[in-house]
Amino acid sequence: MIRKTTGIILRAIKFRESDLILTALSRDYGKISLIAKAARRPESKFGAALDLLTLSELVFYEGENLKLLKEASIVADFRKVKREYERLETALQAASLLNQLIEDEHPDRAVFDLYEDFLSHLDYLKRPSMGELAFKLKLLRAAGLAPRLNRCARGGHLLTRELWFSAQHGGLVCSECHQAGDTRLQPGTAQSLKMLLGASWERLDRLALYEDELEIAHRLIDEFIGYHLRAVRR
Repeated sequence: MIRKTTGIILRAIKFRESDLILTALSRDYGKISLIAKAARRPESKFGAALDLLTLSELVFYEGENLKLLKEASIVADFRKVKREYERLETALQAASLLNQLIEDEHPDRAVFDLYEDFLSHLDYLKRPSMGELAFKLKLLRAAGLAPRLNRCARGGHLLTRELWFSAQHGGLVCSECHQAGDTRLQPGTAQSLKMLLGASWERLDRLALYEDELEIAHRLIDEFIGYHLRAVRR
C-alpha cells in the first residue's frame, strides 16, 4: 500500500553501497523509519529532500520492518537555521531528544507541530539556548512527562519560598520534602521554568534568565529526562 505524509528528517544512516536509512517525524504516522534506495548516488531522484532537518513530502510503500521511500520533495528546508552553527546544533539536539522520547509509529500531531514551529522560529530567537530549554519542557509536556512546577512534586502541597528540584520525584519540592541529592533553586529560576513551559516562541526573548541560571536549568531538565528514560527502559 502506498502512503503519503509530510515529515521532518531527524536522522540519516548510510546503508549498503548507496542507500540511506532515515528516521522522520511525520505529521500522520508519528516517528517512522524508511529506506531510500540509491539516495547517496549523485543522480539520486531525492536530492536535498532527505537532508537532516528538512520538512519534506514523503511517499512510501508500507514494509514489514522498514518503509520503502518512493518519492520525496522539499516543503521547507529551514535554511537560516542550518547556516549558523549554534542554531543548527540546537535543532539537532532537539531532533536527538525526539528520537529518544518519542516511540515509533505513535501518531501525535501536537509533537509534530511543536517541532515544526520550533524550527520555524529558531532562526530569529536571540538566545537559541533559551529556545532549546523551552522546547525540552514543551516536548515533555506533550509526551505526558512534564516536571511538576506548581506544587510540591513529592508531597503535593503548596510550594514554600525555599525550593529544590528533584528528578526522582518529578519536579520542584518544598523545604520540608527535599532530600539529599536534590538541587537548590532560586525562586526566580523556578519561576522562569514555569514561564518557559507556557510561553509562546514569540515571547521567549522577553524572559529574563541569566546565563548561569540557564545553565543550571538545562542541567536539571537533562537529569530529569535521563532519569525518566532510564525508568522506562528498566
